[in-house]
Amino acid sequence: MLSELLQERAALYVSGAMTALERENFELVLKFHSELLAQVNALQDVGTAVVLSHLPGAPTVSGTVKDRLFGRLDTYPRDTEEECVVVTDPDGLVEWVNPAFTAMCGYSLAELKGRKPGALLQGPETDAAAVGRIRSAVRECVPCREQLANYHKNGTMYRVDVAIAPVLDDDGQPLWFVATERELKAA
Repeated sequence: MLSELLQERAALYVSGAMTALERENFELVLKFHSELLAQVNALQDVGTAVVLSHLPGAPTVSGTVKDRLFGRLDTYPRDTEEECVVVTDPDGLVEWVNPAFTAMCGYSLAELKGRKPGALLQGPETDAAAVGRIRSAVRECVPCREQLANYHKNGTMYRVDVAIAPVLDDDGQPLWFVATERELKAA
């Protein structure tokens, strides 16, 4: 059962009442929280039905109409390079990573879950000052962005641009931290 807070956030998302940053962070949470995604989809179905019900002669929303709408959306161009995503709990322990992250670092979700990502990914060339700035931002529950040297499971060093944002409850306490990462290609 979804908490009242998450139900409210789903309604704010569907209604368009979130800021761009809140929407972006919420969409990352939707990638790993299937129950929340189902709630958003249900709310979107209701909203669509309400809007269409006010149009004269409008059809009811059916699976066929939705299939056509989603089929149309699939024709829009997408960014071909998937962003790497890591979601941690308030203590910084991994809850979820996407396949792009696994491909970049070599660690599976099973290997990362319940662990702090830095403990596995950081090494000798990782900038301690940048790590300190990240820790401070997380402690203060504010977004941050840094470039780091990380290490693949096989020991190979790679550089990433990391953006971390908190997802907060109504009292300003973190529910999750969402990190998006892009590998920086050598020039």
